Amino acid sequence: MAAVNETRKMLEQAFNYPVNKDIVFRDFKYAGKDCFVLYIDGMASGDKISDFILRPLTRSPGGGSVMNVLQVCGVKAETELEKAVAAVLQGDAAVCADDAVYICETKGFDKRGVEKPTVENSIVGSQEAFNESLRTNTTLLHRIIKNAALTTETLTLGRLNNLVCGVIYVNGIADMGLVAEVKRRLGGVETDFLQSGGMVEQFIEDQASSLFQTVTTTERPDNAAALLMQGRVGIIVDGSPRVIVAPVTLFTLLKTSEESAMRAPLASSIRAVRILAVFAALLMPALYLAATTFHAEMIPAALLLNLAGARLNIPYPAMVELLLMEISFELIREAGQRIPGPIGGTVGIVGGLILGEAAVSAGLVSQGCVVIIAFSGLGSFAIPQYQLTFTVRLLRLIFLICAGLMGFLGVGAAFVILVGYVNSLTSFGTDYVSPVFSDAPVFPKRPVWEYEMRPPELNAARPEYQPGISRKWREGR
Repeated sequence: MAAVNETRKMLEQAFNYPVNKDIVFRDFKYAGKDCFVLYIDGMASGDKISDFILRPLTRSPGGGSVMNVLQVCGVKAETELEKAVAAVLQGDAAVCADDAVYICETKGFDKRGVEKPTVENSIVGSQEAFNESLRTNTTLLHRIIKNAALTTETLTLGRLNNLVCGVIYVNGIADMGLVAEVKRRLGGVETDFLQSGGMVEQFIEDQASSLFQTVTTTERPDNAAALLMQGRVGIIVDGSPRVIVAPVTLFTLLKTSEESAMRAPLASSIRAVRILAVFAALLMPALYLAATTFHAEMIPAALLLNLAGARLNIPYPAMVELLLMEISFELIREAGQRIPGPIGGTVGIVGGLILGEAAVSAGLVSQGCVVIIAFSGLGSFAIPQYQLTFTVRLLRLIFLICAGLMGFLGVGAAFVILVGYVNSLTSFGTDYVSPVFSDAPVFPKRPVWEYEMRPPELNAARPEYQPGISRKWREGR
C-alpha cells in the first residue's frame, strides 16, 4: 500500500471527494504521524468510530501496531485499494495508518426489525420473517439451525453497485458440487446493477424465461431452515426480505412449512384441498366453456336449461364472456394490490361484488360465468407460492382459448403439452418433476417419523435424514 498521503488522494478520487458530501475523512495523529479514517455518513456507526477507533488511537502513546490498539470486533489489514473501497461502501470504516489500511466493522445504518410474515402467513408456525439485512437473516437461520456446519460464503455482484450475496448451506449435508455450481453461476453474473433478489434469480435460473419458477423464495426462516437441512442451498441477497433456495421441484412449491407441525391426516386433507384448488384455478373456466359450447350433452338437462336461460340475453359468445370476466378480475386484483393501506382489500372485495352484480344486471355476463370465475380466483389464492399463482393465471387464459377453439380436445392437447413442457424443465440440473413418489411425497403427507431419507434428487452428502426407528421410546412395548 502506498504512503498515507498518496492513499488519501486515490480514495478521494475513487469517492469523488469533496463533491460527494456523504464521504467523511477524519484526520488524526498516531505516534506523531498523519492518519485518517474514512467512512460513509449514515452507513457506518459514528459512535463505534468515535469510541472504539478514534479514542483509542488518539489516546495511545504509539509505538505499537494500529491493529492492536483498535477496539472494534472485526479488524483486518487490506492491501488492495479496490477491496478497501468495497468495504467502505458496505458500511465499514477504513483506517489509514502505518502506510496500511485497516478495515473495521462499523456498520450502523438503519434497518427494519424482525416482523411477521406478510405473504406466507402461518397459524401454528413461527411468526418471524426475514428483513432486508443480510446479517439479520443469517442470524435468524443460525437461531434455528444451531450447528457449526451452517456455512455462509459472501460474494459481490454488480460491477457498479456491489450487491452482497450470501451463499448459505449446511456443510456435510449439501452436495458440494451443487454449492460450487451456485457460486459459479453467481460469480458469472456480469452486469452494472442488481437491485433485488428477483433480478438475481433471473440471472442464475436454468431457464430464466420459463413460465414456472425453477428456484423458490421464502420470507420465513423456519421454511428456509427446513429446506437447507434437506440439502438445498440458500442465497441471501442484501436488501431483499426473501431468501432464494435451490434446487426445487414443482411439488416443493405446493408444500407449506406449517404442515410439518400438523398431524399427517390433517395435513393430507389440507394438501388435497390445495391440489384441487390448483386444478380448479387452472382448468375450471376452460372446462365450463368446453362443456357449454361443444359438449352440451354432458350437462344434466335441468342445469343445461338454467345455463341456457341465463345466457339468453348475452350478446356475445361464452368465450368472450369468460375472457371479459377474467380481465375484469385481474384488474380488480391489481388495483387492490396497488392501493395503499387496508383500503386495497376492501376495494378488491367490494369492487368485485359490485362489478359482478352490475355486469349480470346489465346482461353483459351470466350468473354461471361469475360463479366459475370466482371459484377459479379462490383456487389461485390457495396456492402457497406467490409466483406460481401468476403462472396458473396465465395458463388459465391459454387453456380457455384452447377450449373455445376445440372444446375438450383443445383442453386435452394443451394439458399434454403442458406436462411435456414441465417435464423438460430443470432446476440447477435437477429434474423439475422428479421424483413424483419419494420418501416425502406431496400427497398424502406421511408422519414426520417416517421421513428416513433426504430427497434423492438433491444427492445430499448425508442421505439419511433419521434412522428407520426414530421413536425409540416405543421399543420394548
